Amino acid sequence: MIGGKKLVALCTYRIYGASEFTFISELAKLMPSNDCYLFIYAMNSELGMDGNDLAETEVFNLIPLDKTDVVVIMDEKIKNRDVVQGIIDRSLSADVPVIVVDGDYKDVSMVKYDYERGFEEVVRHVIEEHDVKRPHMMAGFRDNAFSNERIAVFKRVIEKNGFTFNKSMVSYGDFWALPCRAAAKELLEREVLPDAIICANDIMAINVCDVFANAGIRIPEDVIVSGFDGIDEAFQATPGITTSKCNPVLMAEAVMETVLRVISGERGIEKYIPTTFVSNESCGCKRYIFNKKTAVAELNNTFYHHEDELHVMQSIISRLMMGKDVVGSIRYMKRTLGKHACVVVEDSCFDLEKNFFYEDLEKGSKIVIYDAYKSTEKPYPYNPDELVPHLEDIMKEGWPVIFNSLLYMARSPGFVCYSFPRAELIDYNKTPNLTNCFEMSLGGYVVNRYQDYLREKIRQMYQNDALTGLYNRVAFISRMEDVLKDPEVIGQKLTVIMLDLNGLKQINDNYGHLAGDSAIKAVATALKWSCPDNAISVRFGGDEMLAIVIGECDMDRIHESIENHFRSSSNELGFSVSASIGTYTGIFDNQMDISRIIEIADERMYEMKRKVKKKSS
Repeated sequence: MIGGKKLVALCTYRIYGASEFTFISELAKLMPSNDCYLFIYAMNSELGMDGNDLAETEVFNLIPLDKTDVVVIMDEKIKNRDVVQGIIDRSLSADVPVIVVDGDYKDVSMVKYDYERGFEEVVRHVIEEHDVKRPHMMAGFRDNAFSNERIAVFKRVIEKNGFTFNKSMVSYGDFWALPCRAAAKELLEREVLPDAIICANDIMAINVCDVFANAGIRIPEDVIVSGFDGIDEAFQATPGITTSKCNPVLMAEAVMETVLRVISGERGIEKYIPTTFVSNESCGCKRYIFNKKTAVAELNNTFYHHEDELHVMQSIISRLMMGKDVVGSIRYMKRTLGKHACVVVEDSCFDLEKNFFYEDLEKGSKIVIYDAYKSTEKPYPYNPDELVPHLEDIMKEGWPVIFNSLLYMARSPGFVCYSFPRAELIDYNKTPNLTNCFEMSLGGYVVNRYQDYLREKIRQMYQNDALTGLYNRVAFISRMEDVLKDPEVIGQKLTVIMLDLNGLKQINDNYGHLAGDSAIKAVATALKWSCPDNAISVRFGGDEMLAIVIGECDMDRIHESIENHFRSSSNELGFSVSASIGTYTGIFDNQMDISRIIEIADERMYEMKRKVKKKSS
């Protein structure tokens, strides 16, 4: 329960499909009057039947089982038994009851369309009303429960009508267009065609009609075709498809009734929803009158909005991917398209030393990187106890919250939630593309920034000395060549500072070579941090460091800073760190020989070094 309302978590797929949207919008309307609130956890990619473990199923792990009163699973939409069973197991372990729609599972309540009776009605009509002699079945997937059930119905009906069933009477179209078209073309190669093809769903029936018509086979004069499930396309097609319609409004009412019974304590409920047989042109009956004008107008409206939105989303993706910082890039998301969205991601996505999509990083704290409901453009910590930012305000509207997983390079960096102030198909239809916009923008941004980081690391490897971080000699010479080509440096003051570590051999002999390396690094650090920011610093030799300063500089302050660094390093390392210093100051001109200037600084540094040795002896 949340906010005084019972929380219903719906697990499904493609909320923007016509029947799915009708079911969800009707269910959402029933929620407020029953003191319930609906959270929708939706996939946009089909898992299929091959057991693919897509990261998108992470969306089902977002269900707050400690606050959820009942979980509703659309089994026929998710189409993966392992995924569904996983949701059931987690829910029951948390003592949350489960309702499965159109599926058979243990320890749950079930609401089903009566597919078996509905499909039998279609098969009986085709066989018994149209004097069929050579019936054939276009089934779905092999060894799929829905497909096997419809094959069993087909077998039972034809045998009751005097036919002997054999395996050649069944083709497999996998419930989808391309495999069905391939199966239909194989039928065309037979010497004797079936005179009726009874399909396990409408999509396959539409495609069988199209393949046969292209081959010059008339429907229904030469071959009768029927479908099943009553999708809108079946009634818009030519010929119209004989089918049995599943009423999503009745399903929504049945699910709401079952939810209330489960919340009141009932378990093991089984409820069946009848389907409605519809005869049509594909079997030789009259055309079923469908409100095509309304459907086409809605389709056009959705299509043109979809086209416009794609152009905007492509622009947003490009700008975000090429952005230099996540905060600055987020402003491009502040568009009308995302005004009802909130994006939550793993904070580790923005760790430049690692890459969330390339490395197996542990998931930790999350941040809200995009919040259409909040004026600030800066990311802020996500509070999982709130479930959704501003949930109280969203719940006042009464419409569902919709969750999608973000998916990039087979990993889920977070999720996006939508809360539209209404239930309209045009809004639900944009969610998959908008989710894709968010995930492509985020993923592209992270990958591009990581590549920038790697390029900088490679540049440093080639240009910078590994121990000290200063330029190496090759990079220093290249940098100085660029400086000498700049006409603006002519006439400016030039200062060369050279440091040579004192007593490196004694440090190595007494404390070891690692201590010697630490002393060298200490000298380099003292030089780098004591010189102005524009100084060009280089590890000139083993223990020799050099800096060139262009413009005015305070040598007394630099000397003092270097000595302070030496004292600090000596205390930290436990032995004395000091260096001989040589300097040269001149004015840049066209005839300046930088090598000669360095030689002068080197001579002065060695002069100082000799004095140090003379003192110590």
